[in-house]
Amino acid sequence: MSYNVFDQGSPAAVFAAVAAGAAMKYMAGFLFPRDRYAYVGRIGQIWVYPIKSFRGHSVQEAECTHLGMKWKDFTDRHWTVATANGVYLTQRQEPTMALITPTIIGDQIQLTAPDMEPITFPADPPVTESNKSKVTVKADTVDSVDLGDKVADWLCRYFNRTGLRLHYSAPALEKRDASKCKKPWTHPAKPGDLCAFSDYCAYMVLSNASLTDLNKRLENPVPITNFRANIVVDDCQAYAEDSWSSLQIGDAQLRALDACTRCVLVTVDQEKGIKNKKEEPLSTLKKYRLKDPYGPKPCFGINFTLDKPGKIRVGDPIYAKLR
Repeated sequence: MSYNVFDQGSPAAVFAAVAAGAAMKYMAGFLFPRDRYAYVGRIGQIWVYPIKSFRGHSVQEAECTHLGMKWKDFTDRHWTVATANGVYLTQRQEPTMALITPTIIGDQIQLTAPDMEPITFPADPPVTESNKSKVTVKADTVDSVDLGDKVADWLCRYFNRTGLRLHYSAPALEKRDASKCKKPWTHPAKPGDLCAFSDYCAYMVLSNASLTDLNKRLENPVPITNFRANIVVDDCQAYAEDSWSSLQIGDAQLRALDACTRCVLVTVDQEKGIKNKKEEPLSTLKKYRLKDPYGPKPCFGINFTLDKPGKIRVGDPIYAKLR
């Protein structure tokens, strides 16, 4: 029988893990002095959510772009469903959006959902005068591509409502600028901090340790998917992300904007598409994660924007500059 010092649970494995961690932190101190950057953890998961409020993809590597996480031909939150009057739709109103899965097949996107036949449409349709449309996300109304009647009819049948359309933020079309976002508090977004259909910015970072701390307070633990983060961090303390002002992951550099304030969307069971009747975990978060100046919504995770693009992978070390 062969023996590997990295066999889980062996004394050698424990020693190797501790030694590796110590070496990484030593190298972090050498390469990134503490007054600049320090090792704070590693990437545990990477998530891309191509269509706003639809099911996401857990991936092993992705490209950090100025407009969000990119994987294959998917860029995070570049598609959104809108109502007949052009206003974006989310799980806040339709929790069963969580059950629709988008998949890339060649140059097409396929949608699958319970009790529905799959439907496909072009992943990157050209912008024409006949398909250009408007969509409103938060306070911004921007140009988009309307994906047509076929997918619109599919969505209307799935949600049992009329007037729904699917919109796409094509590369040539205008993007939303986080610096123009109106919030009750001052936020540090700069002109050029862009996104497509995300609520506010291109990235959300959350640690598994923070989730573990929350779940200790809950009668029924929830998975990380309730919070729809892009980068999930391992090997750090709970809420360590609150203190990170910027991140270096490989070549990618991300800059913190503000706390991610949470709403009823986090109460949606992402596997069942239903809201928790007790409004958990939101109710529990409100008991201990209210912070100035963010008002009555609890903070869980940090909003980030991108300063320098680069590819990231699960397991990559993360270095941070502290606030």
